[in-house]
Amino acid sequence: MMVRNELAVIIAKVMASRGSIDITCYGDAMYPLVQDGNVSTFVKVRENDLQIGDVCLFVNKEGQLLLYRIIDLDDEQQPAIYTFRADTYDVPELPVSYSQIIGKLRAVHRDGRAIYVHHWRSRLIEAAVLQIPYWRKISRWAAHRRYNRASAIGNGH
Repeated sequence: MMVRNELAVIIAKVMASRGSIDITCYGDAMYPLVQDGNVSTFVKVRENDLQIGDVCLFVNKEGQLLLYRIIDLDDEQQPAIYTFRADTYDVPELPVSYSQIIGKLRAVHRDGRAIYVHHWRSRLIEAAVLQIPYWRKISRWAAHRRYNRASAIGNGH
């Protein structure tokens, strides 16, 4: 049984009326593409437009609102099943259906600039995540190093 997430319902309604929504993202799951505190723009997406490598906002089986990358798409089944994994995690989420996908990442806003998912840097990260076996470990190490350094600076060390 899937748990209902009220925030996800609100976000989906805003996107349905406006076509997009900006959300502040927290955590290091999608580092370096999305960093802690970045504002990200999400757009509505049709099922036919989803593909492996897309970064989407979705609700998992436990009702958590997550931002992960599609790593597998099984369209042999009806409805199609999508498997997501964070760029710094080793274990994927349990597969979800299209009805659980709220939107697709369009851009990340950092340092006064927008980084669009079709930009070559974003595409390079996508290729690395999907094709380099140790990329997740490298990203996780870099994210933790960045976080630990920022914590030390913030504490006056």
